[in-house]
Amino acid sequence: RVRGALKDAGHADTIVTFPASTRTAAEAAAAVGCAVAQIAKSLVFRAGERPVLVIASGTNRVDTGKVADLVGAAVERPD
Repeated sequence: RVRGALKDAGHADTIVTFPASTRTAAEAAAAVGCAVAQIAKSLVFRAGERPVLVIASGTNRVDTGKVADLVGAAVERPD
């Protein structure tokens, strides 16, 4: 679906798969040959029933208190 959406929007097919895990920022950086700080990690939280997506540099930790302040509700990692 992602590939189709990219093509439909006129973008080149830029999906890359890796043989090893890229679950962590360190693993992703090693896979593409860059510094961990150059990785943008995406973290999903839950504010009640509402999903919240946070994009952060691979070297930074997300302050869930600040996220809660921004969204106006307590946040937690979904199960």
